[in-house]
Amino acid sequence: MSPKPPEAGGDLPPHLRALEAEAIHIFREAAADARRPVVLFSGGKDSTVLAHLAAAAFYPSRPPMPLMHIDSTFEFPETLAFRDALARDWGFELIVRRNEDGLAQKISPFTHGSAFYTDLMRTFPLKAALDELGCDVIFGGAR
Repeated sequence: MSPKPPEAGGDLPPHLRALEAEAIHIFREAAADARRPVVLFSGGKDSTVLAHLAAAAFYPSRPPMPLMHIDSTFEFPETLAFRDALARDWGFELIVRRNEDGLAQKISPFTHGSAFYTDLMRTFPLKAALDELGCDVIFGGAR
């Protein structure tokens, strides 16, 4: 289960509170200028922090952008359960896309190579979803 919806600040040390405030400012400014912003979500720690920042930026209101997950079909069931609970508990609209044709063809990194698999099962469905939804601001987390 996911924690309660986040509030900004909390018990953070001053230097982290300043970084959080800057990130929240960026979320608010971008959302104000965007027609269709979206937060990408993989279920990992980077995208979870990003979702936290997005939710905290608009708390106690619902985030004004959806959470988008590209289901590569190799996620753990616990990751999908965490994704669903986080979206529900933090007030995100959840958008899930996957390459159904690739799934039907049993495309796998083990049989087709990781580069081909990544392009077909992650990159192509991501690009298609962003085009379909007309997303103009895309938040993604990476180190």
